Amino acid sequence: MKNSSEADILAVVESAKRAASNLMRTGRVWEYSLLSRIMKSPDPIGRQPRSRKFLLCPICKKTHWSLPVHLRRSCMRTSSEADILAVVESAKRAVSNLMRTGRVWEYSLLSRIMQSPDTIGRMIEELESRGNAVVGIPTEAPTAAVPAVPDVPVEAPAESSSESSGELYQCPDTTKQGTSLRERMASLGYYKKHSLDHDLLVSFAKFLQFDMSNENFKQEVENVARFLYFMDPQQASLLFVRQHEKSREYFLKLSEAGLSKQTVQNYIKSVKRFLKFHTGSTDLCFTDRVLHEDCKNYISFLDNIQMATSKQVSKETTRKRFDTFQEGVLSSTQVTAVLAAAKKDFLAVIGKLHAGECSPGHQLTLTELQLVLYYLEAIVILEHAQWPGVVEHMTVTEWISRRRDDTRPGFVVVAVKEHKTAATFVLTQEQEMWFDLYFSEVRPVMLGKKRKRVEDDDETDERFFISSTDKAIYNASNDLERLHKKYQVPKVTSQMARRAYETATKELSDVQKTKVAGYLTHSTATAEKHYRMKERGSAVDAFLRNLRGDSE
Repeated sequence: MKNSSEADILAVVESAKRAASNLMRTGRVWEYSLLSRIMKSPDPIGRQPRSRKFLLCPICKKTHWSLPVHLRRSCMRTSSEADILAVVESAKRAVSNLMRTGRVWEYSLLSRIMQSPDTIGRMIEELESRGNAVVGIPTEAPTAAVPAVPDVPVEAPAESSSESSGELYQCPDTTKQGTSLRERMASLGYYKKHSLDHDLLVSFAKFLQFDMSNENFKQEVENVARFLYFMDPQQASLLFVRQHEKSREYFLKLSEAGLSKQTVQNYIKSVKRFLKFHTGSTDLCFTDRVLHEDCKNYISFLDNIQMATSKQVSKETTRKRFDTFQEGVLSSTQVTAVLAAAKKDFLAVIGKLHAGECSPGHQLTLTELQLVLYYLEAIVILEHAQWPGVVEHMTVTEWISRRRDDTRPGFVVVAVKEHKTAATFVLTQEQEMWFDLYFSEVRPVMLGKKRKRVEDDDETDERFFISSTDKAIYNASNDLERLHKKYQVPKVTSQMARRAYETATKELSDVQKTKVAGYLTHSTATAEKHYRMKERGSAVDAFLRNLRGDSE
């Protein structure tokens, strides 16, 4: 408005102030019924829902003129002044973040949400990530919005909301709707949790992330937040250490809901580590000696529960091993069946990219982008028998640093360092071309960026595989399962694939078996040693290709 009068400029500023005030008063709380109507309208993207402010109470999910007064009189009337002020400060930070990032939406993001099977769920997730609150969510979501594959791994060591690669390929299974573990846990209220911005949880998260170098620290913090909510829905505190019976009831209810004994053990370990942090790494022993002693006694209480359930965990593990034995060992053809089933569709997408029909990758649908991602993940996990962690930890630097195979010039060796024991795998010239097309054409779209030259990429240590939510792959096993469901092929896990290749080596010499074990990263060699394993990787890859009947 450089050519406008001062009066016009001031009028625009006043209008913006009124809009901001209105947003702070009414724009942060959304009714589930309103979202549902919007998603079912003919043009859900173009629909302009009404907005609503002030400071949002994280407990009752309502906005208030004076949040401190409301908390003292209602939601936190039994809490200390320090806790109330902490919640107020957190609400102020949330308001600041909302004003900075919550008012501008990318059309491409809205489009991806509309294309996902669970549009309401994805919209709720996005709104909450921007500091909004959605109220009035029904206990049971509409069946049309229930994906067959939940966002959280059902029997993973910790059931988190997997930020894997989006919600594609989660084909509805009418035989299982309403009975999944995720739905059961949600209906029982066991996924409810306190805000992760609470001081007790923030300090614990920083301890896990920086002191313990725990990459999946958020999952452990969420486990504790759910436990704290069950113990006291009104306020997160350490006073649960004086409620042994209720604690025992919580872990029992998790088992009754269907969680495995090992998963319940992981919940117990998370709470135990949470307490050890607050008793050993904070000033609790000086500020409240009685509570500090109660926390130490509670840790002993958890030790007793762990000892009592350890036999059940062992039996559960033995049962799983027996089931695995009963399943038998798959052939190499069965292991890679999903790659064969999806190859025609995959090559059709690659053909578009290779022929330059897309500029660059932007004309591909989200389903096609996901297919490229899932297929390449499956190549690493099923064809090369690598752990899902290799996919999750592979970086851009490691892809750029791939090396040509000295003995077979048509092959390249990729080394992934940041894995438990490091890993190497060998790609054919064709596969290298696929991976490179993903890197140059598909990955920038996943990140929501324009195409740029590799040498211009300053963030060379970013994860190589990126989900449609522009984040690193969180759980590659979920992606693999979605690909199997999409093409209606019997599910094959990384463990089943590795077991098939291990069994195929029984006729080999000890030296050859050692090489295969190294290729599968069974050895404890350091990452640096694995970077010198080109010759071993090449030899074992040749054996695996011969086993599968692949031609070089």
